[in-house]
Amino acid sequence: MKQTTCAALLMAVALAGCTDRARDRVSSLVERVQSALGSEYTKEPAPAPATPDLLTRLISWDAIGMNLAYVQQRAGPAIRSEDHRHHYMVQGCQLVLRSDGQDRAIRSVQVALSPGCDVDIGGLLGMSRLQPLNALNFGAFDEATGSGQYLADCLRDCGNAYVPNVYLIAQGSRALQFRQVMLTTELATDPAIEAVGQWADAMVAKESEDWVVRDLGFNCQPQKYRDVAAQALRSLKPEFFSFGDELELPKCPAAEGASNRGPKAGASAVPTGMVVVPQPSGQCDMDCDMDYDKRLRAAGLKANEVSIHGPEDEDFKGYGCAYRITPAPGNTVLPGSTVTYRSAWEAG
Repeated sequence: MKQTTCAALLMAVALAGCTDRARDRVSSLVERVQSALGSEYTKEPAPAPATPDLLTRLISWDAIGMNLAYVQQRAGPAIRSEDHRHHYMVQGCQLVLRSDGQDRAIRSVQVALSPGCDVDIGGLLGMSRLQPLNALNFGAFDEATGSGQYLADCLRDCGNAYVPNVYLIAQGSRALQFRQVMLTTELATDPAIEAVGQWADAMVAKESEDWVVRDLGFNCQPQKYRDVAAQALRSLKPEFFSFGDELELPKCPAAEGASNRGPKAGASAVPTGMVVVPQPSGQCDMDCDMDYDKRLRAAGLKANEVSIHGPEDEDFKGYGCAYRITPAPGNTVLPGSTVTYRSAWEAG
């Protein structure tokens, strides 16, 4: 039946250009074919599932750990690359992708605020509503994250060798693998200079000019005047929004050489306002660090010990030893962060 009807339709189509009567017959046969063959032959195919565009994927936590080669395949070669930083223009957004030492995986993403790049970053900040990037300021960021640190390369008498930046950085939860989000703006506009001046004046009044100018004490003790900074900078607009692992921050000056300061001069190995997750002492069960929780608390961190009472995990270091430490020792985290680790004990 179906073959006969199809043949009739083809013949009718061949005659379609001859007469009006033939065209009427074609119309009638088409209706009969639709009835005989069923709707599965006549309805439009279902559209393919939508795939997130490249920009949407890059402005999300999915970007961290993404293969750089995947981006290069989709967006082409970087505009320029230096020091494992790869500059791209994607759908009107200026991005800097920082990769690992082998230039294989993306470690962090920086997005420049611009009129042509009004993307949503609400998901990155853990917000249940949309947060357009171009509507973001320091106050909205602080309200969303709730625990950020205000840092700066310099606040006063910075000289002309470089343009200092002000930062607001927050660290994500364990669910986000302690990744970081950050705002950055240059001290190059009147609103920025005025806001930072209020922050600096309040600290000088309580401390001293040297504490602010020479010692950069606001970086070494960022919680001390956090509320002052939050109030002064709340309306300040950032120039860059960054997120990922181990974002680059100013550093706390060492005790010596602080007078020759700059963004990297006279700096300790620890990023400003952060603490290093300590290594446990001991390498085996004979000299194991039984007080790793105390070592963490002494560093200003919270200890979350998961006790394992046999059978032994394959990677355990010895009974009583801390292992599977997250974040790993040597990583820098915000004060008060939780460090989770396992310790195995013999079953009694």
